[in-house]
Amino acid sequence: MKQTAMKKLHIPALIFVCLLASNTLAQVSKRDRVISVKTVQGRTVGFEMGDYQHVTIKTRNGPKKSFFIMKPGLDYFLALNKNSQLTLTYEIADVDLPETGGKTRIDRLTSAKAGKVSFESWWKKVSRGNSLEQLDDKYGPLVKKYSLN
Repeated sequence: MKQTAMKKLHIPALIFVCLLASNTLAQVSKRDRVISVKTVQGRTVGFEMGDYQHVTIKTRNGPKKSFFIMKPGLDYFLALNKNSQLTLTYEIADVDLPETGGKTRIDRLTSAKAGKVSFESWWKKVSRGNSLEQLDDKYGPLVKKYSLN
């Protein structure tokens, strides 16, 4: 009898937490304003870490371009495919960065593809059954190896 009562108490609490989380995510996404979405082809040069992580890409046309990395695991994918020609998708967006005191326009990487393998499909495969700590132990040293700092 007590187990049934506990289950009934947990379900409303779980629903409340889910609603709270979705409200918080909605508020965060409302703060960002995506100006445009673009793609570029290039190769990973290396990574820099300041308040946020950045990757420098040497574009196919020659100039280097720096992007914010805000998705977990995207840096691992870029490091693993450092010598590959990548197709990169990025957003130009106005975002709230507390360090700048307001809205700042940034270029943030949202996806990458090496040949036929997309970051999303690779991440889904490697993150299944592995903790973030295990993934960082495996791929973190490679990202550090390509640090530009």
